[in-house]
Amino acid sequence: MRILLIGTDEPGLLGVARHLEARPEDTAMVLYPEFNPLPEFSCMTLERLLGKGIEFSESIRACGLDTSSRTVLVRHSHTGRESSLDYDTLVFATGSAPATLDVPGEFLVPMARVGCQADAARLRAADGVNVVIGSGMHLLLAVSSLMTQNLGTIEIIPHGEDRNEKHQGCLLSDTLSGMVRHHLTQCGVTIHAHDTLKAIEGGSGAVRVVTDRRVIDCARVVNAMPAAPVTYLAADAGITLDPAGHILTDTQLAASAGNVFACGGCAAFVGRDCQQPVPGSAVAATPKAQARALAAALSGEIADFRATAGAWSITFGDLTAAGTGLTPDQARQCGFSPLSALAIQFDRAHFMPDASLMTLELVFDSRDGRVLGIQGLGPSADALAGRISAVSALLAARTGDGHPTVHDVANLEIAYSPPFASAMDVLNTVGNVAANILDGIGQGVTAQEFDRIWRERESGENLFLDCRELGNAAPYLERHPDHWRHIPQGELAKRMAELPRDGRIVIICNTGVRAYEAQVTLKHAGRGDAVIVEGGMTALRQSGVEV
Repeated sequence: MRILLIGTDEPGLLGVARHLEARPEDTAMVLYPEFNPLPEFSCMTLERLLGKGIEFSESIRACGLDTSSRTVLVRHSHTGRESSLDYDTLVFATGSAPATLDVPGEFLVPMARVGCQADAARLRAADGVNVVIGSGMHLLLAVSSLMTQNLGTIEIIPHGEDRNEKHQGCLLSDTLSGMVRHHLTQCGVTIHAHDTLKAIEGGSGAVRVVTDRRVIDCARVVNAMPAAPVTYLAADAGITLDPAGHILTDTQLAASAGNVFACGGCAAFVGRDCQQPVPGSAVAATPKAQARALAAALSGEIADFRATAGAWSITFGDLTAAGTGLTPDQARQCGFSPLSALAIQFDRAHFMPDASLMTLELVFDSRDGRVLGIQGLGPSADALAGRISAVSALLAARTGDGHPTVHDVANLEIAYSPPFASAMDVLNTVGNVAANILDGIGQGVTAQEFDRIWRERESGENLFLDCRELGNAAPYLERHPDHWRHIPQGELAKRMAELPRDGRIVIICNTGVRAYEAQVTLKHAGRGDAVIVEGGMTALRQSGVEV
């Protein structure tokens, strides 16, 4: 069997090499597409795979494809002569790269591009203004890399199809996105959230980024746009693509044309939780799993690759963000009816000297409590990764039609030891909060929603009730005597008469725990309209909401 591999995305190379180990009589050749935005054969790639039955052609490039005759049209780079290569099996591993900025001057100045973790690791900060343009995962990777180098300053210009959404793209909910944005600004990162990119200018060694609001003289420009798959050859050949241009595959990694497979960043896979195809860039941590499935498919065996939960983790100075599964927006797009629960709690026993607060948001279906995803923030990267990984394993380990529910998270057994976890772990707490919401208690408002209603406090529609002890509440009572009420949670049942009958009660505590208890008390007294501030004053501080 003759295999042609277009591109060198890691899952394709590893899968073909694995197949050849079992079938050494087969042959394989690697080609690059003629128009290719990605780096070509690296020394590391050649060193790993030369001598393993894979031929790397340096003088010809793929410029066309005929799936009916199973031929690839190639052009010789030195002579321009065209010829064709026959194949028995074709594998697309052309990858993806940051989309173009589509503004004047983009290709006239030096520009770094971040389209994957490896690109971010290679990115070097300049001693001056580093402007990062883009959105989503690539933007976060670029900013994280620049922050670790402590050189120059960082300015962000959200750009792309989702520029009107949060610049974190679809990785985090609105609540956690707001917390990350506030943290970045506290670290000195400037975010031009309302700017529209107009042009990039260069000359005499200077580079300027032009928006509709300002001109930024910068030392480095970074394209961190969302990934655009390199699939024009497949499109021209009539192979079915998803709306974003990825090659649609089934669980065998097979494309719509016979004897054609795709993997890596150019492909879209069958998802575990969503009927919509999952782009390869969203499951970039699964090259070996894809390679095993591809090797099995090439050998005629049964493969069953489904997109994983897509766990990720990125650090920004002293804060780490991580997640797995679906965000509320993604879940909504997949046809679920999502709700989310927020919990803020110490990541280990509170008396441990290195205990720090961890924020978790659990996403679940309102109809049956099915867990859809979880995201979180915290200073301790290892502690956060442990909680996210536990839920990621739950999402992937189900069998048949069984799905993990919020009750599974609430009862998840965490190895208890004061240096590593509390007796009631924050993961159990967020599961309990979700279960309470399903039971009709624990309704709350996010930090962003609180910010809006606090700005409208003169309307008198909301009563703000602080249920902490006086020491915590006193500064706010002094600052806002007309709008801030105080009754400690333990005294609320016997002081109910002090509350006016009109207006919604918004209950505030430090992290939301006492506010929940106060809400239960109010509901028993007939005040079913009471809501809590999710995450309490801690969430407001983390989001930059001033009270």
